[in-house]
Amino acid sequence: MTPRVYKKSSVEKIRLNHLAIIMDGNRRWAKKHNLKSYLGHKEGINNAINILKKINNERSINLKYITLYIFAVNNWKRSSIEINALFSFIKQTYSNFENLSVNENFKIKHFGSYNKLPKSIKKIINDVQKKTKKNTGIQINLAFNYSAREEIIEAVKKIIVNKKKANKLESYLYSSGIPDPDLIIRTGGELRISDFLLFQSAYSELIFTKKLWPDYKFTHLKISLLNFIKRKRNYGK
Repeated sequence: MTPRVYKKSSVEKIRLNHLAIIMDGNRRWAKKHNLKSYLGHKEGINNAINILKKINNERSINLKYITLYIFAVNNWKRSSIEINALFSFIKQTYSNFENLSVNENFKIKHFGSYNKLPKSIKKIINDVQKKTKKNTGIQINLAFNYSAREEIIEAVKKIIVNKKKANKLESYLYSSGIPDPDLIIRTGGELRISDFLLFQSAYSELIFTKKLWPDYKFTHLKISLLNFIKRKRNYGK
């Protein structure tokens, strides 16, 4: 009997410590589909949750940290109607992430300021972090009410108050103890990083896509990740 020959798996392993995503295009997606803006945000969060589930169950992908840009400090400039609708939905969003973490063993961390946030939302954020603190899977950093400039300014203030050396700045950032992002993906067609992880992104690889976030699916993410692992990272050398 001729022995069976097993071919090596053609699946390429994708390993990176930290992936960050600017989930842009929710409002334009809603407009494109003749929907209200908050429904675009809802679709965007649902898409994020679906992608996170698939990442966690994809054996070819090995990730430790994922940071999602959900709500920027500058978004407060939007209409009060949109913000109120978004905040009422945020409560359900954090509940969804809590349920997701129970099922997928994710650890949730808040990246952002507590300024201007209603007490009810602060409590939800703190509860989710507390309940998932001992989880051992991928850490999901939710950049909500986030500004990189404000993050750096607040870190500098803490350095001064605590009389620490400037080289301790990183320990006062939201990302303290977390490696810098290897890759930052921005959807929606804009070619900038919009006040996102400015200090941490010094040597991050960048990928921009015209796909609006709700249309950016797991298959698109895999293509982006395969593109990333083919790049040679010189770190300024």
